[in-house]
Amino acid sequence: MQSIRWSLVVWGALLAGPAGAQVFSIQPGAYRTAAAFHRRVAQPAGVDAFYPDKHGMVVVVVPRGPQTVKLRVDPDSLWGYVSSKGRTRRLYQGGEYQLEAADTLAIYTSSTLPGGGGGGNGPAALTPGANALGPYSAPRYFFSRGLTGLIFPLTPRYLREAYAASNPVFVSSLSKLRADQSLTDFDRKTGLFRITTLYRAAGGR
Repeated sequence: MQSIRWSLVVWGALLAGPAGAQVFSIQPGAYRTAAAFHRRVAQPAGVDAFYPDKHGMVVVVVPRGPQTVKLRVDPDSLWGYVSSKGRTRRLYQGGEYQLEAADTLAIYTSSTLPGGGGGGNGPAALTPGANALGPYSAPRYFFSRGLTGLIFPLTPRYLREAYAASNPVFVSSLSKLRADQSLTDFDRKTGLFRITTLYRAAGGR
């Protein structure tokens, strides 16, 4: 009986793995391209990543035995990075945009703009939001066509300009929103923003 107990303990330890091991839904680290992010191939991969450091670099925390080292990467060479909390941020024209929905109509949030301090740790730029009546420093919503497209504010005006030719049905649906509805309303049951629901209903994929 004692040998059986010992075998169970050893088997449990093997299943548990190293005490410091972590399992991530998306591998933290730096992603060179959107295609690399789609394949979940970070380079370098690590246990955390953040931006910017005092030199304006992306820092990837990489395990080396029982300790960790910090590798610094030029942000201009990256599509974006993923932190240990699973937050994906795209780096675009000096700005940092948190990816909220990865789709052919990608949705981002950001409380900073290029020139507003740079990066998610910089001071928020006071700019009007998609549905705001005046300037504020809360996160703004943005979109792009796919994960490599130009990033624009998520407003009906910019959506019309981006999709007028390719998806007129989607553009038409934007004018049918009620006053109490927002493009960024989030449906917890479907896990989709209202804008994504409208886009898919119009045949966008």
